[in-house]
Amino acid sequence: MLVPFNLLSILSFVQPRFLSVILRLLFCFSAFLGCCTSIHAEQSSPVLKPLQIGILIPMDHAAIRDIVAGFEGVVRAHYPNRTIYFNVQSAQNDIKLQRSIIELFVGKKMDIIVPVGTSATQMTLSLVKEQPIVSLAAQYTEVDRQKRVFKNMTGVLDEIGGKKKLAFIKSVMPKIKTITLIYHSGNEKNYAEIAELKTESKALGITLQTLMIQILPELETAARAILPNTEVILIGKDHLLASGIRMLIPIAASRGIPLMTSDEGTVAEGAAVALGVSERMIGEEGGKLAIKVLDGYPIKNLPMQEMQTLIAFYNLSATQEKITVGALQDYALKNHIVLMKRGKRLQSS
Repeated sequence: MLVPFNLLSILSFVQPRFLSVILRLLFCFSAFLGCCTSIHAEQSSPVLKPLQIGILIPMDHAAIRDIVAGFEGVVRAHYPNRTIYFNVQSAQNDIKLQRSIIELFVGKKMDIIVPVGTSATQMTLSLVKEQPIVSLAAQYTEVDRQKRVFKNMTGVLDEIGGKKKLAFIKSVMPKIKTITLIYHSGNEKNYAEIAELKTESKALGITLQTLMIQILPELETAARAILPNTEVILIGKDHLLASGIRMLIPIAASRGIPLMTSDEGTVAEGAAVALGVSERMIGEEGGKLAIKVLDGYPIKNLPMQEMQTLIAFYNLSATQEKITVGALQDYALKNHIVLMKRGKRLQSS
């Protein structure tokens, strides 16, 4: 006859005085096994350290806020269960403060440094030799990147040349004869664009007046110098002028002419029309690059990304009846670009 061999049958033969000792030993052994299992679980699922990302903006305005929001949104979505600290610092158009912010990011050993704009990018590249840099909305090409000794950077390029801008203006205002361009002397990329605008305007038979400012309060002085027969006030992609867009809007309105810009944010704030790209998409593309770097992909193998989708943004209430929606639609169809009314997509091809 077979006797069941289990723990209870064994314990039934044990003398009562030894039973409590055996039960205590079994309890301790069980606790030991549980502890080992817990340690193993911790080792297989290590706690990841928080990510530190330093974002340097030259100053605060709507377009830059959209870029930063796009960048942060993509990165957060990719790491839903990881702590991420976005340290966004504004240089407030102060070169000394900008340098201090970059040095702060270096000292804090940020996992990635993200400069926005050409000036911020150039200074970051000169000061940061090891930490990864993801540049956003700077006039910095893949050719420029390849010339660097330190291959610790990549980024998103979003520039539109002066030739395209004038072709756009000529298309939506075919009879235009005079344009006033207002630009900031501290923005180095303006000079190449101005040279291109001068050459192209001459070829198109357009008079181009250029007015330079150094600080925002000089806009009032510049406004008094605008030619009486000017039909459009134009500004390029300039952070200083974008931050002062609300000073330019009434100047254009008082003359009954459109204010043309180069980004969505300024149109949302009241400019008439702009040819550019989505600022949020710039940030999103930069976020995708940052994710690759954070996940271990060599940054030296990540080329600069160029935004491909051009968008014509317009604000119907600010077109001053000089630019029709029909003209904008024709341009969008002929040039295969997207047409958007203050953030609402109307048409694409």
